[in-house]
Amino acid sequence: MSNQDSPVRNFSLRNVNTSKPQVFRTESQQSIAASDDYYSFSDRASPGSSSPESRVTAVRFTTPDERSPQASPTSSHRRQLARGPSMIQQYRPSRADRDLGSPRPGTSSTVRFGEDRVARISPKSDETVRQVPPSREYAGTAPTPGLDDTPYVRFAIDQLTREEHTGPQRTDSVSTNNEYAGDHLVWDEGLGCFTRTRTPIRHVEPPRPEYKSPSPQALPQRPDSIDPESFVAVDAPEQSLLYPPLNYLPLILRPWALGGVIICCLLMIAGVSFCNVWSHRHEGIWDYSGQGDSRYFVMEFLPQVLAAPIIILNFVVQAAVYRTAPFAIMAAERQIGYVLQGLPILPRNFVFPDLSHFRYGEALFGFSMFTIWLSNFFSIPLLSCLFQAKYYEIDGKGVWRWASVQSVGWTLVASYGLLATGLIGLLLRFAFRWTGLMWDPVSLADLISIIQRSNILHDYEHSETVPKVRESLDPRILRLGYWKLSMKPDIFYGIGEVDAPIRTPSLHQTEKGKDKQPHGLAKVCFDLEHAGAFGNDPFDHHLYSPFTRYRWTPWFLRKGSVITWIIIVFALFIAFVTVSFVHSAVEGGFPPKLPTLPSTGAFSSSNFLYSFIPALIGNVLFLAWQPIDVYFRALQPFVELSSPNGASAEKSILLSYPSSGPLQITLQALINGHYKVAWISFISLVSIAIPILAGGVFIALWYPSSSDVRISALMPAFYALVAFCGLYAVSFLATWPGRRRYLPHDISTLADLMSYFYQSPLLADKLLREPRSKTDLLTRLIVAPPSERLLPRYGFGIYVGRDGKEHLGIDRFHRPGRSDMLITTGTMK
Repeated sequence: MSNQDSPVRNFSLRNVNTSKPQVFRTESQQSIAASDDYYSFSDRASPGSSSPESRVTAVRFTTPDERSPQASPTSSHRRQLARGPSMIQQYRPSRADRDLGSPRPGTSSTVRFGEDRVARISPKSDETVRQVPPSREYAGTAPTPGLDDTPYVRFAIDQLTREEHTGPQRTDSVSTNNEYAGDHLVWDEGLGCFTRTRTPIRHVEPPRPEYKSPSPQALPQRPDSIDPESFVAVDAPEQSLLYPPLNYLPLILRPWALGGVIICCLLMIAGVSFCNVWSHRHEGIWDYSGQGDSRYFVMEFLPQVLAAPIIILNFVVQAAVYRTAPFAIMAAERQIGYVLQGLPILPRNFVFPDLSHFRYGEALFGFSMFTIWLSNFFSIPLLSCLFQAKYYEIDGKGVWRWASVQSVGWTLVASYGLLATGLIGLLLRFAFRWTGLMWDPVSLADLISIIQRSNILHDYEHSETVPKVRESLDPRILRLGYWKLSMKPDIFYGIGEVDAPIRTPSLHQTEKGKDKQPHGLAKVCFDLEHAGAFGNDPFDHHLYSPFTRYRWTPWFLRKGSVITWIIIVFALFIAFVTVSFVHSAVEGGFPPKLPTLPSTGAFSSSNFLYSFIPALIGNVLFLAWQPIDVYFRALQPFVELSSPNGASAEKSILLSYPSSGPLQITLQALINGHYKVAWISFISLVSIAIPILAGGVFIALWYPSSSDVRISALMPAFYALVAFCGLYAVSFLATWPGRRRYLPHDISTLADLMSYFYQSPLLADKLLREPRSKTDLLTRLIVAPPSERLLPRYGFGIYVGRDGKEHLGIDRFHRPGRSDMLITTGTMK
C-alpha cells in the first residue's frame, strides 16, 4: 500500500462546529515520541521501504532561533509543535496527563477551535509533512469512543494560546493578513467554548506577554516537578502542641543561668574592691608569716582558683552563643546575606579575640565575646600578682604584711565590670527576642530537622567537594521560623528565603507522590595512585579523588603542624626542667634583676614580673589547647560515620560533644569508647592548673645568708607545675588526627555542614520527618523503624542522592534496594 493510500495519512477537510470542540484520533503504528529525551523512534518501516535506515529512526527535536540556551527541552518541544513545521511529531502525554487515564498514547488527533485555525497532532511520516496554511480546515476520523480526550484537548489549547518569543515571526494570520494585528482565544461562558477575537491593526495593539526563560537556579530537576508555589512566612498558631513557640534557649543562656554568672562576676568585683580599700586604709591586709603556710596559699593561689570557675563558665556561655547566634539572626529577619556561610558555630574566642559578630551586625554578641576573651586572657595573670608582701612600720615596729596592689586591683575591677556588662547584654538580647529554635541544635540530626524542607538547598550543588563553601554561595536574606506554601495551608518549620519558589518539590511531596530514584552506585575505577576516579564529569573526578576527600583538617591538627608542636613543646619542657634543676637554680633562688622595694601602692616590679609573666605564659598554653578540644569534639561524629560499616545514630549524628560541659564530655566520651576525645577534653580542663601554679610559685625574699634579695620558689608548687607541664607536653602525642578526621572542607559554619546534606535522602526520610521535640527526634533514631528489624546505621561517603546522582556526604549506610555507601577511610582512626 502506498503512503497516499494509508488511512493514517489520509486527511479530508471538514467544518467543525465552533461551539463544540472535538478531538479526532486514529490508531498509529508509526512512531512514539520519547517524552524524557525528546527522540522520535519509528517502530515500523513504511510499506515498501527497503532501506535499513527506515526501520529504526531517532531524531532529536531542535528549535531554531532559540533565544535562551537554558530553555528547557519541554519548552522547545511545545514551540516546535505550535509552529507547525515539517518536524511535527506525535504528541505523547506527560506523566501528569497519563495519570488522568489516557490508555493509548499512539494516536493521531485533529483539534479545531473557530473557523480558521486547526491544530494537528499526527505521527511523524517518513516523508516531509506539508505545512498547511491557517485557513485550511481538516477533518479527522471519527472519535474513539470510551477514551478520555482531556489530555489531548489540554495540549492543543496550550499550543494555540502560547505566544512565540524567539523572533519577530508570528504563526497566526497576522503574518499573512495585514488587516489584523493578532488573534486571541477567549473563553465564552455563554457558549461554553473558546472563541476567536481578532484585533484590527488600526487600534492600539494590547501588550503581549513575553515568555522568559527561567534562570538555571529556578529550573526544576525534572520537567514534571514544576511547582509555582513559593514560601510564605507565617506565625505559629497559638496554643498548639504541633507548633511550639520558637523561643528555646540553651540552659546556660537562660536568664537565671546568666544571672548566676553575673553574680559571680559581681562577687569578684566586690572582693577585689574590698581588698583594695581595706589595704589602703589599714596598712595591709594580713601579716606575712612565711612561705608555704596557709596565708601564703590564700594570697598567692586562692584568687586564681576562684577565677577558674568563671573562666570555665565563660567557655560554656560562648559555645552556646556561637551555635545559637546564626539562628537568632535569621529568626530576627536581619538583612544579612552571609549568615550561614560566614558566621562560625564553633567557638574560636581563645588565644585571639574573635570579632566576626561585629561584621554581621550583631554588636551585642561581638561586645560580649570580646569581654569574655578579655577576662579569660588576663584575669588569672592579674590575680596572681594582686597581693604582695610589703614592709610597714606599725607602733614603732617593722612588720611584713600582705597588701593589695592598687593598680592591679582596679584593673581587675574594670575587667570584671566589662564582663558583667557583656553578660547583661546577652541576657537582654535573648530575653526579649526570639531565637527561632524548638530545641538546642547540638548535633547533626538537629540540623537535618531544620533544613529538611528548605528552599535554598539548590545553592549547594557540588559544594561538598569545594575547598571553601563560602566562596561557592551567593548571599541570601534568610529567615528561620514557620512557613507555608502559597497554595497550600499546611505549616512547616525550617530555614528559607521569603517569597522564593520551592525549588525542591520532592521535599514537599508525600511518599506516594515521590518519584522512584535509581538504586546503587555507579561502577567507577578508583585508584589511589592516580588520585581519583576516571570519569568524564570533573565533579565525579573530585568526588572520588583522595586529595579532595582528605584535603582539610584544622591547620593546627595537620600532620606537619602536630609534629612541629610536639617538637617545640618537648624542647621547651626539656629546657625548662634543665634550667630549673641544674645547679639548684630555682631551689637556691636567683637574682631578680629588677627593683623589689614596693611603692606606696604596694607595686613591686620584680614580684609583678615573676608572677604575671609565668601566669600569662601558662594561660596562653591553657587557651591554646581549647581549639584542639573544640575540633576533636566536633569531628568525632565524622570519625564514627567514616567507619567501614557505618555507625549507629547514638555514636554519630546524635553526638552533642561541642555543647557538653568539661567533666560531662569526659564521662560521655569514656562511655562511648572515644578515649582520645575523653583524654583531650580532660587535659583542656586540668591544664588550667598551669597558670594557677605559675602565677603564685615565685616571690621575692630577703636572704640573710647572702644579704640580698632573691626570687624564691615554693618547691612543692614548683614540682606540681613541672608535672602538669610534662603531662601537657605528652598529651600532644594524642592530637595526631588520623585519616578519619580529614574532610573535604571545614565544618565551622552551618553552610559547611549543609553541603554534606543538601542531596541526602535523610532530608526526605520518613524517620526524620518534622519532629516536634528533641525527645521525639531521639525516640525515632534510637528505635528500629516498623518495617526494619535492625537499627539504621549511618555513614559519611559517596551515596546516591535524591536527584539520582552520586554525592559525598552523610546518609544511611544501607538502604533497601541499593548498594551500600562507598567509604574509603579504612580502619585507621
